[in-house]
Amino acid sequence: MNHDTVKLQREEVLSLDIATHCGFHSTHSSGTMDFTESMRRNNNKQHKAFRDWLIAYITENGIRQIVAEDVSAGSSKGGFKSSVKLAEFRGILYEVCDELDLPEPALVNPSTVKKWATGDGKADKQKMIDYCIRRWGIEPCDDNEADATHIFMYYIRKNDIQ
Repeated sequence: MNHDTVKLQREEVLSLDIATHCGFHSTHSSGTMDFTESMRRNNNKQHKAFRDWLIAYITENGIRQIVAEDVSAGSSKGGFKSSVKLAEFRGILYEVCDELDLPEPALVNPSTVKKWATGDGKADKQKMIDYCIRRWGIEPCDDNEADATHIFMYYIRKNDIQ
């Protein structure tokens, strides 16, 4: 089957709020994965853990499209080091999409999602959580899952995905 000619369904979409604590949302499940390094993991295994989890999630759930929060250089609250970490995870995301023959991830501007979700383009973490509960009836475990949920809802509505 040629996936390019088959209309994308909502159960084939995965949204990500990429970070060490990576929020995710799909019709299959939702939550936050913790890819924090530990010294016992030789401080270099988080990339493999993210990649392995992502590939497993995509293949087990028939994901055909990933949508993620876009990040611009220097916008990370943690400064340069956090920006580098986000760039590393984003590179892994692109590589996984290439390997699994998926289209490039759709990227959504954080302010656009915040404005759409709450009416406030500078909404803080708590407001994003509150609106996730209020708008979608979903009680997220944290702000990462809330962001991923809003990204998912924004993308499927913007693209009229059933």
